[in-house]
Amino acid sequence: MLTSSGTTDTIAFFVRWVRDGSPAVRPTVIMTDCDQAQMEALKEIYPLSQIWLCLWHVLRAMRSHFSTNEFQSLWERVKALVKTEDLATFYRLWDDISTDPSVPQTFVQYMALSWMPLSHTWSKVVRKNRSIYLEGDTNMLIEAYVDQLL
Repeated sequence: MLTSSGTTDTIAFFVRWVRDGSPAVRPTVIMTDCDQAQMEALKEIYPLSQIWLCLWHVLRAMRSHFSTNEFQSLWERVKALVKTEDLATFYRLWDDISTDPSVPQTFVQYMALSWMPLSHTWSKVVRKNRSIYLEGDTNMLIEAYVDQLL
């Protein structure tokens, strides 16, 4: 899709066109970047699909809220938080980050409000045993269930 308008309506028009052209394809997981208009369009057209966020985009957004040079230890913990597949480790890392007095409170608040409520869309904890996960962490993949045509 090439467009000069990245609105939810424009994206929904294109996604609806794709859906209507391939009715046997029902995405179970769609990976995208952090674009709100895109996510809203996908939710509208494929309401039963899980939407996962591209880890590269997630990490880029997170690191834009602190200096990785100044807070190298924090950067390593943030990358570990995003990439861990173990739920206990995930919560331990978040606890370490959120209670560490050396971590800027503005970053802790940003994470608590913007990312932790959406952890089901970006945490590798939920991406186990999925073929899309085995392919990569990019936003250019769709895992779909295709009806058997008789």
